Amino acid sequence: MSSLDHVRIAEVARHSGLPATTLRYYESVGLLSVRRGPKGYRDYDPDVLTRLDLIEASKELGLSLEEVAGHLAVMGEGSCTQVRDHLHPLLVQQVARIEAKLAALERLRQRLSTAKAGLAGCPDRNESCATECVLARGHP
Repeated sequence: MSSLDHVRIAEVARHSGLPATTLRYYESVGLLSVRRGPKGYRDYDPDVLTRLDLIEASKELGLSLEEVAGHLAVMGEGSCTQVRDHLHPLLVQQVARIEAKLAALERLRQRLSTAKAGLAGCPDRNESCATECVLARGHP
């Protein structure tokens, strides 16, 4: 990245691997701050790549952009303890969300297995399908 005090959006996009549209969106929702140069070009601080890494890592943990924004605000103003205390409940909530999704997927897997077994028991005939073959049998 450039050793200048500010870098342009094309350079940030190239180094981050994110499209300029994503950078502009992050700016519009307050995740990135940007200055406008004399000709109206976006000028980002050189530490923008570090901030983008934090945003992407937070998204990989499943945090919403709103949660990411709150976390970044605490990081910018708070102590390490405050950052930890802010992030911990977000991660606990995310683990709970994932556990609920896993439970829902397990229920779906069970229903699909039951429906599949029910279909395997359907008679082989050239007549109209009877009610014993309806997928509703897969519901408990």
